[in-house]
Amino acid sequence: MTSVERPEWTIQAPAGGWATPWPQAAELANAIPSEQWTLIGGLMVQLHAAKAGVPLNRPTLDVDIVLHIETGAAVFNEVKKQLEDLGYELRWSLQDDDPIHRFTRGGEKTPEIVDVMVADHLPPKHVPKLKGHPVFQVPGATSALRKTVNCTIEIDGVPTRLSLPTVLGALILKGAAFISDRRDTQRHLDDAAILASAIGNPIVERDVTMTENDPRRLEKLAVALENPQHRSWQLVPEGRRDRAYRALMTIASRPENPSSGTAQ
Repeated sequence: MTSVERPEWTIQAPAGGWATPWPQAAELANAIPSEQWTLIGGLMVQLHAAKAGVPLNRPTLDVDIVLHIETGAAVFNEVKKQLEDLGYELRWSLQDDDPIHRFTRGGEKTPEIVDVMVADHLPPKHVPKLKGHPVFQVPGATSALRKTVNCTIEIDGVPTRLSLPTVLGALILKGAAFISDRRDTQRHLDDAAILASAIGNPIVERDVTMTENDPRRLEKLAVALENPQHRSWQLVPEGRRDRAYRALMTIASRPENPSSGTAQ
């Protein structure tokens, strides 16, 4: 989805304002145009929660971004240089061919962190590499980058414009992470429950064109959260819990979901 086609959102600050690491995200957006990257991870979940008026109970210490390599809008080496100009350093993986993604700034004990990644399913020649290390590819990101909005928030009185996956795109990312990253499945389910509370019209979301793998990603979340008493649903305010539950079950029900026919 190009910048021209994206919906425009303005999200008001939650009670207490935009806490750490939001100032980092604002600094990043000021240095690197939002057309070059999309915000994912914990801050993505926080933005959807704030828009929905749900308490921000999803802490995070890092800024996670996916570069728009697939459109030619971003070049990894150029973004690396811009981050280095801001004082960040790339952390190299220990193994020769392990992926790279993490930039840090500041002290070893409490560094500021930016994780820079690319989408899955890029042609091999388009996957950036440095000294033999590929940049980490985010499962589900190819689909999520096609489902984005432009989002404006105000941090310290200054407007900050970001690219953000829609709630459907965010849930697809969470479903893909739940499948591929078995080290922290509870966090992915917690995020999915919070995101479900931000679903506006689940029928409309369900009818959005999806890739071949997207319905399975949503279904995995729905199966894992099928019990309405699951601990993750307790993160959603009681008055919105039932609606969030039904919304997730609806978009994962796959009646005759239009598909792009590609396994992305």
